Amino acid sequence: MELRELQKVQKEFDLEYFPEFWRINGYEDFLDRLEYLVVALAGEVGEFANIVKKMRREYMHLGVEERERLDQLREELIDIFIYTVITANLLDMDLEEWFRKKLSLNRERFDRYRDNG
Repeated sequence: MELRELQKVQKEFDLEYFPEFWRINGYEDFLDRLEYLVVALAGEVGEFANIVKKMRREYMHLGVEERERLDQLREELIDIFIYTVITANLLDMDLEEWFRKKLSLNRERFDRYRDNG
């Protein structure tokens, strides 16, 4: 499934389960939705970071590799991705198009770091 299709599927899901979220009457409503998504996204990133912190602590102090936590990381990363897709939909943003633009800019920016040896 392409990224555009994922965005469409997420939008359909959101409209089915959270139709009120998408009833936006003016800039104040838009800002409310955007603020909610930013807080939700920050929360998910925090949960991801907390798992990494615990993995690091267990390894640093006990030498324990907690690879069973990788699925927890994957789940949090998907939550981050979903909130990112929802935010892109709110911004009427084609993630694939913007990704390609940013990748091109990053190629130019970081090209000097490539090993040309």
